[in-house]
Amino acid sequence: MTSLSIGYTHRTNEYTVLERILKELNEVVARENKRPFEYADLTPSLLALLEEEIIPSLENEINCDPTPEHLYDNSGGEPPVTANEMHEIARASKLLHS
Repeated sequence: MTSLSIGYTHRTNEYTVLERILKELNEVVARENKRPFEYADLTPSLLALLEEEIIPSLENEINCDPTPEHLYDNSGGEPPVTANEMHEIARASKLLHS
């Protein structure tokens, strides 16, 4: 957190921090892949771990869309029902079962 001169404390969103870390990890991998093998800073297993597990997992979590799949489209979600339609259905059901 950083304090501004007017006394307001600015809160940094943690997703923003993770996005910067992800960008930095991608840059590390790109630099490491450009180096000749004998000058590599990272072990092959660490580089593979970054490329195959850590970076994809972070990307998956950061870019996750929490919106339900069928919330606003017509591909399988229930159609909206007005209050009047709901009462008509309940009345018809009551008449049918009485």
